[in-house]
Amino acid sequence: MSETERNALFISHATPEDNHFVRWLGAKLTAMGYEVWADVMRLNGGDDWSRKLEDALRKRAAKMLLVCTPTGLEKQGVRNEIQIASDLARKLDDKAFIIPLRLEAYEAPFLVAQTQYIDFKVSWARGLAELVKLLRDGQFPRGSTRAMDTWLDAQSAGSDKLVERPEPLVSNWLQVSRQPERIHFCESPVGAQLEPFLNRLNHTYPAVPHRTGVVTFAVPDDEGRLGPTLPAKKVASMLTEEFLHTGWPLLGIEPYQAKRMYSDLGSQAFDRFCQRRGLKGIIGSGKRISWWGDVKTAPPGQVRFDWGFRRGSRQIVGQSGKRGVHWHYALNAELRTSPLWHLRLSPRLVFSQNGMDAIDDVKRSHSLRRSFAKGWRNARWRDMLCAQLWWLADGRAEIRLPVAIDDAIALTVPPMQFSCPVTVLEGGELPPDEDDPDIPAHGWGDELSEENEA
Repeated sequence: MSETERNALFISHATPEDNHFVRWLGAKLTAMGYEVWADVMRLNGGDDWSRKLEDALRKRAAKMLLVCTPTGLEKQGVRNEIQIASDLARKLDDKAFIIPLRLEAYEAPFLVAQTQYIDFKVSWARGLAELVKLLRDGQFPRGSTRAMDTWLDAQSAGSDKLVERPEPLVSNWLQVSRQPERIHFCESPVGAQLEPFLNRLNHTYPAVPHRTGVVTFAVPDDEGRLGPTLPAKKVASMLTEEFLHTGWPLLGIEPYQAKRMYSDLGSQAFDRFCQRRGLKGIIGSGKRISWWGDVKTAPPGQVRFDWGFRRGSRQIVGQSGKRGVHWHYALNAELRTSPLWHLRLSPRLVFSQNGMDAIDDVKRSHSLRRSFAKGWRNARWRDMLCAQLWWLADGRAEIRLPVAIDDAIALTVPPMQFSCPVTVLEGGELPPDEDDPDIPAHGWGDELSEENEA
């Protein structure tokens, strides 16, 4: 191949740290008609990636775009590519063969120490505009009619496919079937201490502090208390539905604040429900509490659920012998008003060494979470949610979250189900069986571990 046929932009970067940036940049440049070569766009499973990378750089590249981050420039593969590119720059007599792209502040390697970078740190869009101007000013060849087709083919390889066949989709929404008709504003009597009254933890039922009182679905009991040590009086009340639509003008509560208070009350009710069931709470990065059962609280084997149209079985706790940890399915919840009243559930995995105490090392937990369940399909997450809810609801079609002495937010289980006009097939798979057979209970932990470490 002659040197005159060099017309590719070769992107050198750290993998996988900079993959997202390279996909973005590659798509933008390809759409403009440039031929782009990058491992995330060209390499397929089974390829001799190191040889293909080197061959593309040596024979196809007219410029090398060097993605610069402190971590990336420490990678041996990137350093090898810089060396090859530096040799090519001399061979081609092109001092601007290497174009550094600064994503973060970095200490330049010796071979590119004197090369001016293009700054993507402040703005990717601004950096792209500067790069394109440089390429146009240098009359870099473009205009390939197949460039975008090549890129799209590379990106769609192994992707999921759609089949024109209806598919039922289980959501993570529990519809609110019943809730208190009225909401109240309560204050402590004159002379009583205000600070304990404004502490929601002292209340028997969910309460949100506001001004000198609390917004709550509860009213003082026969002894005039909202908590064991909280004397109280009801000051005002209004319809819950009206509260959510108009707020509470007399109390200075805007409609958006009313919705937040409603959500807060629902989250408190769910938290208290889980506590009563013996679940343990763990605070996540968003400061929301996820609830999980330890090996003494949660069912040890598979939980069978059967709502007629939705049935199956899944474990909600398990053990990985290879990793030496227990895993626990956990849920956090948020009460929402739109597009309808519902409790929105979010799953996560909690890990423990002994089945009882959550691992508090954030980095280790994050690493376990990313690697442990990456082989789990959506069907498994769906059925684990159903199994957890069947257990929490004691097999009934409703979960009640008490919010007052004789009142509760009632939630319909199983989760809401929607119909999708097409079925999504995961890349390379046959259509799924209706039963979606599970992994045997005794083999879950180790089989998943091996699958994820392959």
